[in-house]
Amino acid sequence: MSELIYLCASEEMLESLSGCLREDYSLAVVHTPAELIDRLQAEDGVRYADYLFLLDAQALERFGYERCASAIAAAQAKSVPALLLCESTEQKERSVALGCADYLCRPLSVPVTRSKLGTHLRMNALRQKVDAQHDAMEHMLSELAVVQDAAILCLAAIARVRDHSTGNHILRTQHYVKALAEHLRHHPRFAEELDGDTIELLYKTAALHDIGKVAIPDSILQKPSKLTDDEFELMKRHTIFGYQAMHTAEQLMERNVGVQAAKFLRIGQQVTLSHHERWDGGGYPQGLKGEEIPLVARLMAVADVYDAVCSRRPYKDALSHDTASKTILEGRGTHFDPDVVDAFDDLKDTFEYVAGILEDRFPSLGDLTLHSLEGFETGGLPSR
Repeated sequence: MSELIYLCASEEMLESLSGCLREDYSLAVVHTPAELIDRLQAEDGVRYADYLFLLDAQALERFGYERCASAIAAAQAKSVPALLLCESTEQKERSVALGCADYLCRPLSVPVTRSKLGTHLRMNALRQKVDAQHDAMEHMLSELAVVQDAAILCLAAIARVRDHSTGNHILRTQHYVKALAEHLRHHPRFAEELDGDTIELLYKTAALHDIGKVAIPDSILQKPSKLTDDEFELMKRHTIFGYQAMHTAEQLMERNVGVQAAKFLRIGQQVTLSHHERWDGGGYPQGLKGEEIPLVARLMAVADVYDAVCSRRPYKDALSHDTASKTILEGRGTHFDPDVVDAFDDLKDTFEYVAGILEDRFPSLGDLTLHSLEGFETGGLPSR
């Protein structure tokens, strides 16, 4: 049985309501606006799909307009529709100003009263059902986002296990890219492209920039000395292999992809393919120049080189933050986008902090044992 909560100031109206609705509704009387508010607050978490709040025009006179408006607002906060029992056109207009969902006029007509109350109850039940579905959808999307992030890091970690000397390179470069993007989002050159959603996608896809290394032989990835020219040419192909992997995923999904997913795959292809391009056109694999290079790749170029200089590799020791910073600043306008280098210059302390915090996040190679892990060819590249 549905419940009417009635702020009663008129005993005559109470009698009228009781006679009109007693067969279909349970009538609960409250005697002050504060009593209603206390009741609603005491029942926190209750869904009031079967509740309506009624007050009569005399209540406005007895308790005052402001106190009654507060009671109506408290009911609305719980999704309880409020209706004013009124006797004049002026009172009907006041019901709208008060925030009431509707009004009932005296003398009460049983069919009209039941029809109006029934409509509001059905609409309220539908609204709360939609709200519950929305909450469930939000929860599901939140869980899917976590699964997506885990899948991205799993793919990146596979590349990391193959190229184990890079340590936390994946996580660090993600944070470097995001810091640069956040810093540049209000810059005239980048403001249109760097909205919040895009920055989040840059952060996610940055983890995938080296996934093409899974196709590079261990003899090259883990060689403790300088690569030969032929070996370096093969190493450079990790950009193409990574791009092909992302492009294949896009093709396999065909039309079953939303706007954000499509954007994720597009940015993922850009960062895997182009993060070794140079501002002056001397990079690989396509020799792109200036703004021909996608923004995510220009950000990643700075992040990648900084981290490479600071990290120990089979063929070199780790160098200092100051040395890495000098390398980036000297590459302004040749290796790197000048504005991205200027952003790096402002964020040097942030880069140093991230490098220190994420120094030992992943397990060492010795920990990546079977026991601890229990429980294309080229072609098809985008045109310039």
